[in-house]
Amino acid sequence: MSAVMRVRVTDHALAAIVDRIGGVPPEAGGALLGPAGTDLVTHLVPDDEAAVTSVRYRTSTRLIEEVERIQRAGAARFKGIVHSHPAELPEPSEQDHREFGRSLALNPHLGRYLAPVVTRDDGPPAPHELVSRGTRVSWFGAVGTPGGVEVLPMRPLVLPVSASLDRAGAHEVGEPEVLTMDGVPVLAVRARFEALPSVSAVLFGVDFPATPPVLVTHGSPLALSWDPAAAAADRLALAVAAARPRRRSPASAARLWAASAGTARPRARRGGRRTPRLFARSAGLVAPELAGRHVVMAGAGSVGAYLAECLVRSGVGGLTLIDPERVAPENLGRSPYTVRDIGRSKVSALASRLVAVNPDLSVRTLGRTVHELGARGLADELRDSDLLVAATDDSRAQRRLDHLAYWTGVPAVFPGLYRGAAGGEVIMTYPGAACWGCATAGVRELSAGTALVQPADYGTGRLVAEPGLVVDIQHVSAAAAKIALALLHPSDGGTGQARIARFLTVARERGQSYVAFGTEPGYWLFGHVLAEAPGQHAFQSVWMTVERRPDCPVCGAEDSRTDPLAGPAQDVSPGRLRDLIRTGGQS
Repeated sequence: MSAVMRVRVTDHALAAIVDRIGGVPPEAGGALLGPAGTDLVTHLVPDDEAAVTSVRYRTSTRLIEEVERIQRAGAARFKGIVHSHPAELPEPSEQDHREFGRSLALNPHLGRYLAPVVTRDDGPPAPHELVSRGTRVSWFGAVGTPGGVEVLPMRPLVLPVSASLDRAGAHEVGEPEVLTMDGVPVLAVRARFEALPSVSAVLFGVDFPATPPVLVTHGSPLALSWDPAAAAADRLALAVAAARPRRRSPASAARLWAASAGTARPRARRGGRRTPRLFARSAGLVAPELAGRHVVMAGAGSVGAYLAECLVRSGVGGLTLIDPERVAPENLGRSPYTVRDIGRSKVSALASRLVAVNPDLSVRTLGRTVHELGARGLADELRDSDLLVAATDDSRAQRRLDHLAYWTGVPAVFPGLYRGAAGGEVIMTYPGAACWGCATAGVRELSAGTALVQPADYGTGRLVAEPGLVVDIQHVSAAAAKIALALLHPSDGGTGQARIARFLTVARERGQSYVAFGTEPGYWLFGHVLAEAPGQHAFQSVWMTVERRPDCPVCGAEDSRTDPLAGPAQDVSPGRLRDLIRTGGQS
């Protein structure tokens, strides 16, 4: 057969194959599904009960039953089986050929039986292969011939469904579903757009991205201006930008809020409305103005994701989420993600979870690193925000965020865990306080040669992931969330009787902007500072006063400060701990 067979696969399905099949030792497998009568793969059903060895995979009865159930419930249809091989065998074996023949005989309506092979290998792909995150997917298809069954390589094409939604500022809610509309198969994705809040779902045709999807708004389609000349993954974002309604001016937004809430809002932000009753049990503890506050959250890992959820459940109405990574299986033990999120970008998965908590939340996702966004891009985000939470695992990123936040006058919170999550720290910065660099310099010097600070990768500067209990991580993260909520309330008491507004009053008067935590008995300095305090065991904290270095380029004397938009953020020279930190209080 001379014609080149083609196969199309959504990026969502490809990510599932890479993580669920390529992410475990061979052999593993699952079923591929997609719209009937098309060459499109939209779903993977993993075969968790298969009979496998290191050299053989056999489908389970449970998988067959699950595929039959899915086909009865909707329009998705069985396309074939994907399974993994050892790295040196990226093509079907003789046993595979025989299995393909039997499967095609049992499913003659298929015409061709998809049979990709997954291996762990990140070398350059051949025309019939896709390589993603160290996993190679080699695409093959079995077709019937007069002489029996022939297995041929297939040329794959990835449809950027999830990537298009991410770039358009949409947050997927639930799993994609194959439907039939007037006899035409479509991939339906429930989604929320920051720019188009009335949109509830996106219907992708099998010829996307050559043709535009349908955006469903109030039960009716929304016409889109489609540019086939643009990059495939950017077309939806461009169409949404052209269709977005004109943004209200800050003054009109404030008037609308005052009319609905009966109270003047101090600043109009990108946050959403305050959902009735959702925050009834925090009344008096936080102010309703939180619905108009916007927080930039850099880092959506175990610390950032938990912290973001705390803020949203407390009433914060707007978030910008920054993180370049995707959810991996090892993330599930210490963060709020689930198995369904594996393969999705962390910012998209987290946004979906947060919108499910508060449907009125305004959330923007940026699936890039702090360095990729650049100083000016980050400064633009910060200028329209009320608080920065820097929860990355990259010290260079923290340093850049510190410089930009201080320069733009935005308060910031820097949570961090010490080695093994046996302790941690929360640093708060605001105009007049010491910056993050000054706050950490002395502690880093004091801890040199100890097991306090987590090791960093020499090449990237990022912290090396290591074991740590989720309860210890969330203990420090919860303290950071409370500090963040306090910073979102004016220190002059402008939010009435909100109790959280008084949480930092004494700490700010004393200049105590550095909090160290211990989650194990006698950890680090706590064994000395609190040795004589009765009843002390673990979960201890010490609030410390930090002094600004006069020559600091971030928070020092005015003539020593540097503009972070004019060049890279400056390193802060570490000083001795006794010159920087005075123990000012303890609990």
